Amino acid sequence: MKIENALYRLRPKRDASWLEAIAEPFASWLESDSYPLRFSIVDVNNGEIVIESTIIRFAPYNKYAENLSMIEILDPRKKSYQSQPFGVVQIIPTGIRCEFGGFAGDACPVTNLLASTVDFLVTHPNAVNASELNEMADNVLYVEGKSLDDFLLGHLGLLRVQNNRIGTFVDPTGIAYVDFVVNTLNAAKAVKGIDCDLYTILRKELGVQIEWAESGCAVGTVLRPEAILEAAEFLISRGVHSVGGVSVIHGVTKEMFSRHLSGEIPNPSGGVEAIITHLISKIFRIPTAHSPLPYYQNIKEKDTRNPRASAEFISTPHYYSVLKGLAKAPRLVSLATLENIPAQLISINNIGAIITPASCLGGV
Repeated sequence: MKIENALYRLRPKRDASWLEAIAEPFASWLESDSYPLRFSIVDVNNGEIVIESTIIRFAPYNKYAENLSMIEILDPRKKSYQSQPFGVVQIIPTGIRCEFGGFAGDACPVTNLLASTVDFLVTHPNAVNASELNEMADNVLYVEGKSLDDFLLGHLGLLRVQNNRIGTFVDPTGIAYVDFVVNTLNAAKAVKGIDCDLYTILRKELGVQIEWAESGCAVGTVLRPEAILEAAEFLISRGVHSVGGVSVIHGVTKEMFSRHLSGEIPNPSGGVEAIITHLISKIFRIPTAHSPLPYYQNIKEKDTRNPRASAEFISTPHYYSVLKGLAKAPRLVSLATLENIPAQLISINNIGAIITPASCLGGV
């Protein structure tokens, strides 16, 4: 398997929905035995749409090839009717310098405000994770970004639960910090009652590396994606319902972190963290989230100038927020159709609105 970032310039057909306008020409660019883990529209000009995408390439005989053969965006399913309970989806994209949600859990207040107006609100970890803090309201559903994409495309339903057993994988690059991780797991179990004592330390380093896209967005790559999947498969075989991960992220400089703290550039690690969790979501259809182990020795200086980023400085593994989110994250159920959805499942039919920063949709 190989992960790489690519730029595509598409000429969409006329008189098509925006999704059709993107999906069909995008599919024609994709090579066989490849899957788009993420993509974003970064420019529209003179009838041309520019897309930045992270692609995973795999051999046709790879054990996960069948899982990666279905590209959901090529088969979008439209909402059939308005069902109850009534919910909304909030999306705050990672790695694009959002004013709210671009730092460390700083979108949590607005998330909870929106949630107070509806029966439930679906959002992703980036909106509420803040190192050791996760103050999302009880009616906020914590769904990883790729799973949220597929939920909105009509391919997944959400099953609310009271608790999940959580398994954790640890990048051996950060072995010096493993006691911090174990203490976080132990504290979450002893104080909050979260079932999270199972963890595994990988045998090989993941090689998580940041990159910057042409648009200025934070992206990245992973040298050994198979190691992530093997770890998740091991944890699932031990009976976990959700998977969290902590890994060292390479390539962040002192200057980058300082500029991020000042609001000049996106969180350098945000994009590559999404790649890790998107891969787990796609292959295993389970709740997942990730936090960075210290990549900032002599880089991440203590600072008090930006309250939106203050949560960055109160933790070493930044992992308790993930555990709290995954503990009650809804389980994922594949849907063959949007008709006759079981009453206990939440689907796109329950969603009345999608809320996202205005500039994330070209100002629409």
